[in-house]
Amino acid sequence: MSDIINKLIVLHLNGLWQAIGYTSVKNALIAMNSTSVNGEYAAKALNIEYKQIGPDEWDFEKPILIEAVDFDNWINLPVRSFDLVIHTPKLTIRVPTVLIAVGFKKMPMKFLRPTKENIYRRDEGKCQYTNKKLSKNESSLDHIIPKSRKGKDTFENLVLCSKEVNLKKGNRTPKEAGLKLLKQPRAPLPTPASSLIKEIKSRDWVHFLSK
Repeated sequence: MSDIINKLIVLHLNGLWQAIGYTSVKNALIAMNSTSVNGEYAAKALNIEYKQIGPDEWDFEKPILIEAVDFDNWINLPVRSFDLVIHTPKLTIRVPTVLIAVGFKKMPMKFLRPTKENIYRRDEGKCQYTNKKLSKNESSLDHIIPKSRKGKDTFENLVLCSKEVNLKKGNRTPKEAGLKLLKQPRAPLPTPASSLIKEIKSRDWVHFLSK
């Protein structure tokens, strides 16, 4: 059970049924078993039913039923052949795959951190001094104002550049090194939390994520 309980396989929806992230089975069950200020369950899981087309075959393309189920009713749902389960001394519980935060209607926005991966994506994999397309192995991050001169680790002070150019620039500003930036770097705009979901971890997720 310990392996399943910690798996990040539960898609998290807001009260408008929009994807806002994902969580572990453990956190989902805790949320389902918690109450909000009005005494109702803070979260419900979706019971997603599919048409059975054979002894052990199901049509997963189009659900025949999607209903929000509270914890008391969830633990009594029948376990199907394709469900993951959790065993307790008294119960065998179907693992939830989609969770709804019933009273939460907002879409969280995520502010990206200035990591190499995010800057590589922002700068389209191009050296910001030469416009040369770089592989990730060929690229490095350059502090426009060097760290030794109080340059900060921010989107506005970091650009992608080739390792050769970075070595040439050294502990200087672009002007001092005879270099010119292609454009002034900026921080990416905050992005909806749903856009950060890159991997579908359950067949049930596809019904709530943009194609």
